[in-house]
Amino acid sequence: MAAPKKKKLTQREKALNARVKKQLQEEGVLPPDKPKLNRKKFAKEVLEEWGEMDTYGSLLYLQRAIGCMVSADMRTVDAEQVGVLKLLKIALETKKFMKELEEKNQTTYTIGEYIDKVVLPIRKL
Repeated sequence: MAAPKKKKLTQREKALNARVKKQLQEEGVLPPDKPKLNRKKFAKEVLEEWGEMDTYGSLLYLQRAIGCMVSADMRTVDAEQVGVLKLLKIALETKKFMKELEEKNQTTYTIGEYIDKVVLPIRKL
């Protein structure tokens, strides 16, 4: 038996929900709404700051940050964690790619080869 379709809320119901939410926020029952993140601005700021970091120190802090985001005993995996896991997978596949080149005594490769063999398969997951 098919589950019944959920009906859409009417404007009156939406307005009531908004008023109740606002009242509960004023009473402190619900937390206030978070401001929306300007993703482009955030990315620009983070990448600028990251670029100023020394290479050796950045590895230590990067490893700690990854440990804060993912672990072997995660009960659920959200979209942000999948992003971190894809980053780790790209690093692992890059290592394999470089090792294969070394075994073939090949010292050069094209960006296209790297993207096709390493990055795109993981981005498409």
